[in-house]
Amino acid sequence: MSRTFIVWIVAALVGLGALLWGATFFWQGLGSGLSGHGWFAYILGGVLTLGLSAGLFALSFYSARHGHDDIDPPAGS
Repeated sequence: MSRTFIVWIVAALVGLGALLWGATFFWQGLGSGLSGHGWFAYILGGVLTLGLSAGLFALSFYSARHGHDDIDPPAGS
């Protein structure tokens, strides 16, 4: 793994943590609390969403770099 890739992963996790931390103030302002199960689901949803988006981006870049997205010439020409 390259150093830049690790920096991007750490930056994404820090951004996710900041977003989760900021959202807690929004929820506290609404006057509703979260149980332990709610917090677990909240954090798990954020981590899985980040993982899914990273995986899909990696697949699209892999596909583009290996020519899977190239337009084939029409048959018979």
